Formats: sequence, C-alpha cells, structure tokens
Amino acid sequence: MHHPAGGVGAHVLPIFHIRHRPTPAAVHWASHSVPAHLSARGLAVPIWAALLLPAIALLPLLSPWASYILAPAFALAAALRLAALAVPAPPGPPPLPEEDLPTVTVLVPLFREVAVVPDLVAALGRLDYPARLLEVLILVEESDPETAAAARAHVPRCSGWQVVVVPKGAPQTKPRACNVGLALAQGELVVVFDGEDRPEPGQARLAAAALAADPRLAVVQARLGCDHAGMGSPLVARLWALEYAALFGLVLPALARLGLPFLLGGTSNWFRASALRAAGGWDAHNVTEDADLGVRLARLGWRSGVIDSVTWEEAPVTALAWLRQRARWLKGFAVTTIVHARTPRQTARDLGPAAGLALLAQLPASLLCIAAHPLGLAVLLGGDLSGGLAALLLGGYATALALHTAAARRAGLPLWLVSLLPAYWLALWAALLLALRDLARDPAHWRKTEHGAVVRGSSSLAHRPCPSISKTQEGE
Repeated sequence: MHHPAGGVGAHVLPIFHIRHRPTPAAVHWASHSVPAHLSARGLAVPIWAALLLPAIALLPLLSPWASYILAPAFALAAALRLAALAVPAPPGPPPLPEEDLPTVTVLVPLFREVAVVPDLVAALGRLDYPARLLEVLILVEESDPETAAAARAHVPRCSGWQVVVVPKGAPQTKPRACNVGLALAQGELVVVFDGEDRPEPGQARLAAAALAADPRLAVVQARLGCDHAGMGSPLVARLWALEYAALFGLVLPALARLGLPFLLGGTSNWFRASALRAAGGWDAHNVTEDADLGVRLARLGWRSGVIDSVTWEEAPVTALAWLRQRARWLKGFAVTTIVHARTPRQTARDLGPAAGLALLAQLPASLLCIAAHPLGLAVLLGGDLSGGLAALLLGGYATALALHTAAARRAGLPLWLVSLLPAYWLALWAALLLALRDLARDPAHWRKTEHGAVVRGSSSLAHRPCPSISKTQEGE
C-alpha cells in the first residue's frame, strides 16, 4: 500500500491558483483512469446472464435442496446486520490545530440542476473551514449552459471557487466529471458533494482530523440523511430515510470499527487525494462509481472510515423517481460484482478473507436476498415454517427488522414504518428486475435522479465572505 509522504496539513498552499479549463489529456484520462481489467468500460452482459440472479433465487420453489444455494447469502446478510446491532461506532478523532489543517478541494458535479444552485452555494459557504484552504470546483457539462450560467451567477468571486466546464465526451457521467475535477484539484483532501447536499458546518474539520489521525485511511464517509422525512412527507421519502438511517447510522460505522471495507455513498466521502489518485479515481463507466471505488481502495490495502457528521439530502418523493434511482444503484452493484469477479483469485488475495466476506455480503449476497424476497413471502405466507429454508428466511427477516427498528429509534423515525418494510422490499425486487433489464441493454446507461423537487427551507442564509485577495488571483 502506498501511503503519502508526510501527513495531511504539511506544506499547505495558502491560496489556490485558478485553472480555467481542463487539458485534452485530463479529459481523456477522465474516461480511462481505471485500468481496463478493473473498469466496466466495454462491459456487455447477455440477457440470459442477467436473468441468472432471479432464477437462482427462485430455484427452491422447484426443489427444496436448492435452498442450500441461498444459505451462504442469507447467512452473510444476517451476520452483517447482527454486527451492525452489536458493534459500536468508532470514537471520533481529536481536533486538529488550525495550523495543521490541510487544503481541501470540494468537487460538485451538476447536470441540469439550475434550481439547486442557490441552496448549494449557501450550504457550502457555511462549511466551518478556513477559506484560504478551501477550493470549490463546480463541475458543469458543456451541454448544460443553463446550469453553468446559474453557477457563475451565484458562486462567490473567491480565488478558491471556480466553475469548470466539462468538455463533451463519452460517457457523460458523474464519475467522468469528478475525474475532470480531480485532474484540476490542488487540495490534499478531496470531497464530493451532490447538488442537493447540505453538509453540517463542522464536517470538513472532522474529516481532516480523522484522516490525519490514521495514515491507513484513504477515505472517511459522513452519514447521509433526509431532511424532509417528517410528518406529512411522502411515504417513499420516509422509508428511504429509514433505510439510510440503518445503512449510514449502524452498518457502515460497525464495518469501520471492525476495519472492514464498505461501499461508499455517492457523496460526502472525504478522500486522501494521494490515495484517490493511486486508485485511478472513479470509473467513468460504472453507474455506482462510489461502490466500485470502495472495493478498489480495499484491494489496494487502504482502509475506509466514518465520521459523526450528517449531510442532508433530498429523498425521492414519488414512486417512479425512487424506482429509477434504485434501478441504477442495483445495476451498479451487479456491474461492480461482475468487474471484480473477473479475476476471483486475485480479488480474494487482494482483500483477504475477512474483507472479502464483508464485500460479498454487501454486493452479491445483498442482490440475491432482494431477488429471493418473493420466495420468502411465498414460504412465510404459505404457513409451512418447519423446513430449513423457512428457518433461513425467518432469521434473515428477523435481523433485518431488528436492525431497522434500532435505526428508527436512533433517527427519531416512527416505529410503524418498520412494519411496511416487507412491501418496500417487494418494490425493491421490482427495481432489481428493471436493473437487470438495463444491465442487459446498456450497463453504462445513467438513470439520473432529478433534484429540486422538494422545498427544504430558505437559501437566504449568506455564505461567508471571500478572504482578502488580489485582483490577479480572483477567478471568473
């Protein structure tokens, strides 16, 4: 594993130099940053292969002996949930002195998101971090001049803020835009935020302290939550918030405490820039580039951690928006599984037994559990609970319900939401079918989630003023 020389915070550049446009070499690298054998670039999946997952999940309906195929997946999933219930979150790091704070680059990829720009700029402006150490790159596609114009109209005229136009190219995806930003980034730490994100002000200092305290850490993940899941909000948003409370509030902290890898969220992950570049950045061809990056960092020997800070996000408020979002995520999990299963022995050697089992539980096992949900309902509703398959299913459902009950209590969500999870999981099964169809038709197709559909409060809170800078340092 390659650790950075020195530590974060050493030899800080006080004022960032503006770079107005990425070079052709950087644009090419953005699409080819990950080696071909670790990338989804050019991946093709025949329809029969995509259908293997639901076929395997439903085999026990034909033969009871087939239930043994599902047993390892169910056992891994249950073990992960039990660990999340039993293992406490890791302790927080001691704060860094002001003089040891590292430079930070914030990457914000936007596409057709004019409506969120004012709130986004206000939220980033409230980060409690020295302005002279903060570089903010708003990444806007060349084909989206409206969002670029809105960003230029709202970003502060500081030397550290810049609107970067991402040149046209294939594929036009969020990870490709982030790679263009990474090529320009000058910070020792790099973080990604989505357009609708509202990070807590102290998040940057917590991330810097955590990464400084442990040189083995490549990244720390903040919790993601929904700030519009209260009484009267759409049911789909409240269930989305419950699922996030379980994942980011219990599962990921437990894995971090155990030193095991986990799938990163698509936002609010704070990277050591040297580790991120050593891993090749994001795979521009994977629609869950965050999950894939978490696996590649683990294969390089890096660890992932968590910090006790929340980034508030916008949850889907319609069933169709939720379905499209989940279909993309599940397709990406399948793609990531396929990519790292190309060389299973090498992957196993890179990860080691414990980390390999942890990622098996989060990727193929989780997909198989979703695919098997109709089977579980058929067995449980049929009333025959005496066989081994029924015992497996009961154990899986019991651990899942216990995990979400604990998450609801911690997050202040009503407990009755837990009773709706079997129906929610059936909807997740429908999203999986859509994901498998998309996997066979076009693995790289990006089902974009639209933002700005929810009123989440005022954007009138002003960002912090720019530090004193000269006219020659001021960006356009």
